Amino acid sequence: MTRYFSALVLALLAATALVVPAQAHAELKSSNPASGATLPAPPSTVELVFNESIQLPDGAAVTVTGPDGAKVPVTKVQAVDATITATLDVKAARSGAHTVDWAAKSDDGDTITGKFTFTMTAPEQTSSSAPPPSSVTMSAPVSNAPSSTAPAESGGVPLWVWILVALVVLVGAILLVRRRKPEDA
Repeated sequence: MTRYFSALVLALLAATALVVPAQAHAELKSSNPASGATLPAPPSTVELVFNESIQLPDGAAVTVTGPDGAKVPVTKVQAVDATITATLDVKAARSGAHTVDWAAKSDDGDTITGKFTFTMTAPEQTSSSAPPPSSVTMSAPVSNAPSSTAPAESGGVPLWVWILVALVVLVGAILLVRRRKPEDA
């Protein structure tokens, strides 16, 4: 019986060692504009750099929302290797806090999502009677820390769990059948 238990433990360790590395997802390494940056003018592009190669998701990859809740038009979204770039309509951007919502598809097929904000301090382009600001703070903190990335919920159990359960059931069935067989004397 000890021999069967040892075989079961070794089989479980082997299955776990082969399957666990596949559960890692791509993570956002950096962005331009950086999360929390204060910009004196609207950025013409948004660039997202990941730690591994990614693809565009089935839905929108980049959405930018202005301080008034209006969407800033995003065009020319493309993914090359580990970078997603998107062109923004700078004429539609307004002063204030902007939120960038992003999505990307990992090599394993799962879609990851996240968001970050940046602030634009440029004066409004539509109002010519507004006085210019007396001072402008220009700072763009650079952070290599990933933004708050939360994997999209797939609603299911990861594949490695199902493989592990199937392996346990299979080994258990083999042990049960061998136990019930009359041993040859």
